[in-house]
Amino acid sequence: MNNLLCMLIGCFLLLDVHGQEKAVAKIQYHFSHINDTTKTDIPVVDETISYLGKDAYYFTSFSEEIMKKQVDEQLALPSFDNHITLQFATTPILQHYIIYPAERKTTLIEGISSNFDLHVIDEVYETQDWTITDEEKEIGGYLCQKATTTFKGRDYTAWFTNELPFPYGPWKLHGLPGLILSANDARGEVSFAYAGFDTLTETKAIKPPAYALRSTKKDLDKLKKIFKDDPSGYQSSLAAAGKMDIPNAYYGIDYEKTSISFDFKDYKPSKENNNPLEISE
Repeated sequence: MNNLLCMLIGCFLLLDVHGQEKAVAKIQYHFSHINDTTKTDIPVVDETISYLGKDAYYFTSFSEEIMKKQVDEQLALPSFDNHITLQFATTPILQHYIIYPAERKTTLIEGISSNFDLHVIDEVYETQDWTITDEEKEIGGYLCQKATTTFKGRDYTAWFTNELPFPYGPWKLHGLPGLILSANDARGEVSFAYAGFDTLTETKAIKPPAYALRSTKKDLDKLKKIFKDDPSGYQSSLAAAGKMDIPNAYYGIDYEKTSISFDFKDYKPSKENNNPLEISE
């Protein structure tokens, strides 16, 4: 592990002349959330990722990349017949965070209808008051230590490793003397399960996507209400404004020539949200 630590510490210096924060590693989490307490057997799930830098980390969804891989694989088939079948097994989270502990700053990047309809606002920086215990266990080949905290109305247990020198984790959970590899709440309703750690061979800027629009909480709440009251109308307004070109370009699909069907298999989570991730302020 010493070679890895030396490489990570060296990578911490990879900032450009403008001071733009760069991610040098990433950790993936399988996220699970029982959003409807009347249907505890069908949680909302997503594949999420934290990009790790020297002074900040970026927590976001990995689902679009998984979907794009499906599209690319089918487009590349010699037998491709202008029809694509997309398999859905996740619900992409719509709230992403860039957290800068040294600056005590949090940037929220939130999607209204999808993650190609993003808005950026500044949010109050929050920390957790962790209690570190002597209990240890191994996760993914790393020796981890147990820590607990109460945050946003939930009691969390986290397992972190000081073998990876990042004081970060999933979502807003951070501030431990090592990377959080997994975390879950005491009710068994929220879970961030370790799904892999890697250093990055190419640097990645820790910043919102270029198409994300700077906004305010008031405007964001207004847009969310418009979408909730009239989803079709909202989507039509996006198309009229040319904003649907963003996902179209990302997936590389010619919609005039290609038909798409969706396969949800057994993944049919409840659309009711009577059990939010954050129970209290």
